[in-house]
Amino acid sequence: MLAGEFLRLLESHPALALAAAVSRDPGAELHRNLGRPLSAVGPEAATRELAARLACGERVAVVLALPHGESARMWSALKAELGSAVEQLFLVDLAADFRLRDPARYLRAYGHEHPAPEELAQFAYGLPELFRSALAGSRRVAVPGCFATALQLAVVPAAEARLVDAARPWILNGITGSSGSGNELKPGTHHPHRHDNLWAYSVGGHRHEAELEQALEPLGFRPPLAFVACSGPFARGIHLSAHLPLSAELSSAEALAVYRERFSGEPFVELLGEGTPDLRSVVGSNRVQLAVFVRASTLHVLLTLDNLVKGGAGQALQCLNLVLGFPETLGLPRAGLGVS
Repeated sequence: MLAGEFLRLLESHPALALAAAVSRDPGAELHRNLGRPLSAVGPEAATRELAARLACGERVAVVLALPHGESARMWSALKAELGSAVEQLFLVDLAADFRLRDPARYLRAYGHEHPAPEELAQFAYGLPELFRSALAGSRRVAVPGCFATALQLAVVPAAEARLVDAARPWILNGITGSSGSGNELKPGTHHPHRHDNLWAYSVGGHRHEAELEQALEPLGFRPPLAFVACSGPFARGIHLSAHLPLSAELSSAEALAVYRERFSGEPFVELLGEGTPDLRSVVGSNRVQLAVFVRASTLHVLLTLDNLVKGGAGQALQCLNLVLGFPETLGLPRAGLGVS
């Protein structure tokens, strides 16, 4: 699903061209929503294409949209087949394989040993609004998870400004659409089950919490995180609410000023001075909507984004723009779909 979304965005990019699309079903017609017919090739044909283009001195990027655990194996295979030429390749990974720098944290989050721990340090974490400097000069990017993107954009500015108390629980709630579960047929994506329904999952701990922990630890924060993820009766989008205990008295205006300063100049972050974020405003776009306010001793942060765009394929393209030296916003929509 993320691969199809990336291809949809790529059609509007003025500086990037698709050389080949690889699928586990070679020869199949892919993503009929695209503006031109697209047939998949097998990995061998794609690797030959890569090798030929690299040999000609072309700048070549590979975007992996594989199930978790498969990217590391694919990357190892590419390194073996391309040899030293692989060092010229730009790689953007949409899976979880290279997001966490610590193999022990990966083991705790995903329940198995990392297949290539020696590669983890080679990947920049692709959340530009918080870690743009790490992307400069990088050729390997690990795109954050959709909930991880929302969690960090909502929480990290408050932690950086020392607004929050790490000794008390941070309460985080997120609702995601069915596209967050992929397009394989299973109860969680089956329309009769999903329609007009809402339920929580991973209540014992969601794997995307590990990415938030990784971002908070360098700031000296190891708070008790209580994140509950829910599946909502819609296809696209994430609505996140974060309820954070304040470390000192603060007004809503002061909290908003902190977030405005932190995200000043960010083309895809919209801070609302009034009202609250909604899905219709951001779905279909690479934009994030945020609202912050204080009640009593708690900072409340509300956030919406499209899990397939800013939470996935759009963020991958944003990172690719940065590492290739293009304007960051190139080919990325800011307007949401609105009322339909």
